Amino acid sequence: MKYLVFIFLLLSISLRAQKTYTGRILSAKDSTALQGVSIYFDGTSLGTTSNEKGLFKIKNTASNISPLIFRSIGYTTRTVPNISVFEDDNFPIVFLEESIDQLETVVLETDPWTREHKLRVFRREFLGKTEAATKSKILNEEVIKLKYSPSKGELIAFANEPIIIENKYLGYIIEYELMDFTVKYSSGSSGLQLVDFTFYEGSSFFKELKKKPKRRFLSHREETFKGSLLQFMRALANKKLAEHNLRIFHERFEVPPYKYFDIQPKEDFTLIKMLTEELSILYENQQSAIIYKNPFYIDEFGNFTPTRAFSISGFMGQSRIANLLPLNYGL
Repeated sequence: MKYLVFIFLLLSISLRAQKTYTGRILSAKDSTALQGVSIYFDGTSLGTTSNEKGLFKIKNTASNISPLIFRSIGYTTRTVPNISVFEDDNFPIVFLEESIDQLETVVLETDPWTREHKLRVFRREFLGKTEAATKSKILNEEVIKLKYSPSKGELIAFANEPIIIENKYLGYIIEYELMDFTVKYSSGSSGLQLVDFTFYEGSSFFKELKKKPKRRFLSHREETFKGSLLQFMRALANKKLAEHNLRIFHERFEVPPYKYFDIQPKEDFTLIKMLTEELSILYENQQSAIIYKNPFYIDEFGNFTPTRAFSISGFMGQSRIANLLPLNYGL
């Protein structure tokens, strides 16, 4: 069975609707202004760049718990969870360190897989196997480092710069900074290797593929949202599962939507506790399952933290990067 956990690098401080955040970005080496630094709220399409003086201004459109990401080629990416320091035109300074290329881990065993084979696995497990995946392409595969360990039965991947994905199904360009990627295999009864689980995490920023999204992009986005993990999280936090046609099953029997959920609204987020280890989620004919480990929080975006609090299998688990929508979609 495949499990997938979406990671968005979350934090515990929320943003207020329509607040403006300002600051300045300098090099840690010589305090010179850095122009063209990408600044964005992780997992969204809310972003900007610094000007020739290193100054930036960015607005958010809803309350969320995503951190502010600062990224520039040649510098180590900075993640700032407490963004309140950037309020009210204070122009606090963010220093970026020059990056040092990540060294490849020494492996004391032979990797029997060719790079092309590893890339095929990476594309399938990272982009997915949906229609959206067939219309998505990684534009800079050369930055992806891949290793297969026969003794561990796992494929790992990492990249020293963002992976650029062109999605011609949803109409996005996604800049994805991969922090962790693992495909774990197990042996089936026939001796064949089977994917046991896939896990990846990183930060993402969405850009429109076209200045004005085409109608088919908007239609595909609407269809992709239906039955997605993003829709489920928003509906769960707001107790609107039934309104979104999301049905809950426990041990093969349908149950009242919130029988096994303890939902506690907080000031800017919702605390979720499950009262059983596993529940099935049915949207029309699409079935998923959530395997519970620890309590988690959901914000207005449908963003959740901590990211390892549960695992997802089935339809939602098989929807990978190619079916990923920005957290501020529809808000």
